[in-house]
Amino acid sequence: MISNDMISKLGRIALGAVGLLAATALSPVSAKEWKTVRMGTDATYAPFESINPKGEIVGFVVEYGNALCAKMKVTCTFQNQDWDGIIPSLLAGKFDVILSSMNITTERAKKVAFSDMYLATPPVIAGAANAAADISPAALKGKSIGTQSSTIHANYLEKFYKDSTIKLYPTQDEPNQDLASGRLDYVMGDGIVTQDFFDKQGKGCCKVLGTITRVPDIHGPGVGAAFRPEDGDLRAMFNKAIAEADADGTFDALQKKYFKVNIRGK
Repeated sequence: MISNDMISKLGRIALGAVGLLAATALSPVSAKEWKTVRMGTDATYAPFESINPKGEIVGFVVEYGNALCAKMKVTCTFQNQDWDGIIPSLLAGKFDVILSSMNITTERAKKVAFSDMYLATPPVIAGAANAAADISPAALKGKSIGTQSSTIHANYLEKFYKDSTIKLYPTQDEPNQDLASGRLDYVMGDGIVTQDFFDKQGKGCCKVLGTITRVPDIHGPGVGAAFRPEDGDLRAMFNKAIAEADADGTFDALQKKYFKVNIRGK
């Protein structure tokens, strides 16, 4: 037979166990110790990110990302991912960060958390070498304009060039190639990427006709790294490394290595 004293002791033990469970449930989850960070990138966007003849992912973004990882004292790996699936793949845990010339927009920020902005380059419209300089929506009415799907450029065209025939492609190289071969009248894209394509693959065929002024609700302030919302500690690590790379000249050195113009947008 169980005595009243034993019942009292059992009650105190049970209450203690409940208290411990409650305290554990209410305590903050310990931050993950990041030793390896997997970077997702759409490697079809030279000179920022592309694949060389050896099958390696190379470019400004790769060198910049590795420099940030060195400052964070973590090992970084890069993996190729098509642009349309890059945010779903991040959220599914396929990689930890999107480092892929992704502009910070309000719409994307509903799904992912962005780092501080680290570069901003101008959107442009390009056409044939003998094309007129007027790139207004009225001048391009009825003309075909190509760009990469799921981008700020696609959003801009769909809002302001409704009377043109807008053609969307999985990568930016494809509309550039169609312009060079005469299958498109115009392309819209990043100014650096577009000029790089003309210099390397479409020399003499085409030219940049004009720069588009960034529209805040479409283009955002510039490019940042993207994270799952719950990985705030990793985002903070990147922001610290981005600030250090600005302060110690790392960014400037890489900018001079890859570009002849300022890509900071400021």
